[in-house]
Amino acid sequence: MMFASVALAQAPQAQPTVPGGQANVPCTVSVVHRIDLQKMIELMRDQQKLRVGVAGTAPRYIYNVTTGLVVDDLGHVVTRLSSLDPQEKEHKLTVTTGQGTILEATLIGVDLATGFAVLEVASLKAALPKIAASTALVNGSPVKILSSDVVSRSTTDKVYLAPSITVSQGHVLLDSIYSRARGALTLRSDSLLARSDSSVVMTPDNQIIGMAQYAGFGRAYLFPVEVIRDTIAKRVIDKKGNVAAGWLGVTGDSVAQLSDADFGALGLQSKAGVIVRKVSPESAAAQAGIIPSDIITRVDDLDIAGTADLKALLSSLPAGRSIKLQALRNHQPVELKAVLGAQPGDERANLIASLNQSLQAELMQREELEKRLDELKQRFFAYHKSPPSRENNEAIAEISIEIRKIYDLLWPVGADHPSPAPRVSTPVAVTEYPGGNFSGDRINSDIAFDLGFAGRDLTPQLAASLQARGGVLVSKVSKDSPADRAGLQAGDVIVGTQGGVVLNAAQLQAFLSSQHGATTLKIVRKKEAVAVSLNLQ
Repeated sequence: MMFASVALAQAPQAQPTVPGGQANVPCTVSVVHRIDLQKMIELMRDQQKLRVGVAGTAPRYIYNVTTGLVVDDLGHVVTRLSSLDPQEKEHKLTVTTGQGTILEATLIGVDLATGFAVLEVASLKAALPKIAASTALVNGSPVKILSSDVVSRSTTDKVYLAPSITVSQGHVLLDSIYSRARGALTLRSDSLLARSDSSVVMTPDNQIIGMAQYAGFGRAYLFPVEVIRDTIAKRVIDKKGNVAAGWLGVTGDSVAQLSDADFGALGLQSKAGVIVRKVSPESAAAQAGIIPSDIITRVDDLDIAGTADLKALLSSLPAGRSIKLQALRNHQPVELKAVLGAQPGDERANLIASLNQSLQAELMQREELEKRLDELKQRFFAYHKSPPSRENNEAIAEISIEIRKIYDLLWPVGADHPSPAPRVSTPVAVTEYPGGNFSGDRINSDIAFDLGFAGRDLTPQLAASLQARGGVLVSKVSKDSPADRAGLQAGDVIVGTQGGVVLNAAQLQAFLSSQHGATTLKIVRKKEAVAVSLNLQ
């Protein structure tokens, strides 16, 4: 999304020379969506519960510039449109071809499962692309990424802004189960920064592979053109409108996150699958006969290792899709068939969810989270060592956002190497991540707790000596405080609560602040296990 002059949508239909770094690919177009700023703000306030302030000098319209792929000879274009209200009847949409021709476009509908939109441009006649079979790609195959940007153009009497296709480099990975669950590949490139863009991906010899869906800094899901054209576009065109996202109607936990005792009681051979905790009434799951305590191990031809796999698979399926589930019930295998229902909620909220589902769906297991965190830390340092530039600042900002999300996800799943406590009221800048320990050194400053004690994160050496994954070392207990009356002592190590393990001081603070009444802390005191009961008001 960007603020631009009205000239962006009214640029002359010239045929300028394409500068270096830009591309003229007949089946690829730039899509410009003109948005009424006030309507967009109202939508954000309503759907995302945001408080939005607008300067008095803000323009009436803003423009979302993204990339589209022509998928047939009837003028159908697939793209992604952020800040789109799928319930609105009239949209101001244009496409700009590689020759600079601007054409009016009409929105047919949105595939709410994937977030891809389908446009119709009646007068668009583009050569159909040469397609590269995704099965012919190998791990690490180099690719070209075609994305829309805004560049300055000039005529004899004016300089104006116009959309143009730019080219960057990347490579394809084939080993992500989360991408495969979506029917996609993984695309990697440092140029992947735009959350709303739908880049077109080609081989070095200009054969179309597919379209990219942003999934985090430097990563995207790469949907093969066959899926884009024959599945996503087809179901929108056939319906002549929006296609609802599919909904199974279960919530559950990854079996891998269960304690050894709970896992042993299930009688499973491996820690894989999703144990169902709740089934929504009248949902597809309820109609299929799924019940709490069922363990889903397979959907269609995909093995389900945990909630990440299940979410990744279901996130790309539309309502009405039939799926086959394999599960364990009371140690016996069962096979069930379900027809996905429509995702609850209105279409606007579901579209926002489809555009922002990437990180949570792909990175839920602790090992994957920590691997990604280490990668992001290395990239963070590399960009800081490079000369400042707009691109570097954008990359650092994206990395910082994703690191924050990963730390948020690490706390509930439990990290082997807990993050340091976040510093409160620290201004956020691109040169510093509040709470991020990029050096890998432990931060062991004391943190005061309202119950009358202070503590610090356990050092790795002490954690190893106690055979603990983490914990909080009590450094001070105030006399006659609730902690003192409960029997907590300096030198105690808090390693758990009645509900699970404690990995760091920030996690303990969050737990205590959410509790009321009596609660129990698990303590290691002189290498002996002790329980301390606290009364939280």
